[in-house]
Amino acid sequence: MNKTLKTLLAASALMASAYGAQAADKISMIMNWTADSAHLGFAVAKVSGLYEKVGLDVTLEEGRGSSVAAQLVATGQADIGLADAGAILKVASQGAPIEIVSTIWKAGQFGVLSLDKTGIKTPADLKGKKVAVAPGSAQATLMPVFLSENGLKDSDVEIVSANQNAFIGLLTSGEVAAVAETPENIVVPLAAEGVKVDNMYFYDHGVPLVSLSLVAQKDKLAANPDLYKRFIAATAEGWKQAMADPEAAVAALMSTFPDVKKSKEALLQGATYSFASVCPGGAGDSIGATDAATWDKIYKVMTSAMGLPTTRPITDYYTLDYLPAPAVTCP
Repeated sequence: MNKTLKTLLAASALMASAYGAQAADKISMIMNWTADSAHLGFAVAKVSGLYEKVGLDVTLEEGRGSSVAAQLVATGQADIGLADAGAILKVASQGAPIEIVSTIWKAGQFGVLSLDKTGIKTPADLKGKKVAVAPGSAQATLMPVFLSENGLKDSDVEIVSANQNAFIGLLTSGEVAAVAETPENIVVPLAAEGVKVDNMYFYDHGVPLVSLSLVAQKDKLAANPDLYKRFIAATAEGWKQAMADPEAAVAALMSTFPDVKKSKEALLQGATYSFASVCPGGAGDSIGATDAATWDKIYKVMTSAMGLPTTRPITDYYTLDYLPAPAVTCP
């Protein structure tokens, strides 16, 4: 067993014994997708006993896309979800009684990736090209915004609906010119094969949106606010610990999800991107917290380019009431 994982498990046992026979509160979280570096902080919080320390018995479930995760939370099939903010706001704008309670990736990794040899360097270079997008994913929601903000019509690009697992094959075979994905899932594996990939981040091209966020049903929040406060605080600590020891974090993820498809090396490479999204402001940045001014900018993008109705203020879609005080900060 990995030495760092043994340390985490030992700490978990000590914390569990400290609580004796006290029954822990159960809470289930549905993830945006299958396990990868976007979930390191949650795995650390679970394996190291951070959730146990605050009296929680947490179940982490792999998901099938951000929109699906938001809908499962809205219908009460999961207590909390991890989903892209754009997908959450779209589902909420249609009447779902949900709101964002914490922003995990405060700067999104999502973008449009292409092989370096194709010469695609700017959004305009995508005109007349095929771009693969996974149905139900956050990218499916963000891609039209990206095109609009860069002077392109939907008809300028041919969107190819495909499973994310097929992206690398579609890209390397030339069946599509680009894919809407994260660098972790495309750049890292192709770099291992000596293939160079270019990336255009959405947030660098007119889409200043936070990404993966925690979403909860409003009725459940009102019924048990302390439960959610404990979960969010322990999760923030999990991310802080993950950044302090990436190898232990990867070991925790692989222990929590034994069937994880990525290698240890790929997860460690992906962790670099994930940590940068959690802490875009560097050391001292507040983990899981996006301020009201940034939310106002997000609202402007969502209403002007994404069709979010202007009949409701942005404060209907998020709350800062469940964040830890004092804030858990980036190392």
